Amino acid sequence: MSQPDSPVVPSAQGDVVRVTEAAVGSVRADRVVSQRSTVRHTHAQHVQADRSLMVMNRTDQLNVTRGALGGATSGRTQVRNAAMGVNVSGNARLENVAASWVVAGNVQADRVLSLAVVGGNVSGNVRALFGTRAAIAFGLALGVSSLVARLIGRLLR
Repeated sequence: MSQPDSPVVPSAQGDVVRVTEAAVGSVRADRVVSQRSTVRHTHAQHVQADRSLMVMNRTDQLNVTRGALGGATSGRTQVRNAAMGVNVSGNARLENVAASWVVAGNVQADRVLSLAVVGGNVSGNVRALFGTRAAIAFGLALGVSSLVARLIGRLLR
């Protein structure tokens, strides 16, 4: 037997928006609570997600547990047992997380695997392919090589 499809909602607004077992395009609220759902874009003061996929988030406080996070900008981020793409925040507390990029003023991490962690203060058990210095050097090298490739392309025209 197949299960019925989850309801798809293009957008939702309000003081408190609760999303349970649904897919939502855009949510704008003071507080968003998501359980077993997919939310494409969130703009809120506080976001709490459990077993949910949160694609793009702009929030003051973000809590994600057992879910996936595409990208987020927030003042405070707490992520547990999840995967995430890019996180830019003032303070990030990560536990058992796989991440692409983490950029934060303070990073407290326990069992984190990341491509790059850039932070003013990084503490805990973090395995990163790039540290702060390596990420800056990689960015500079990529920028210079792109500039050289463009100049060569213009000279050959």
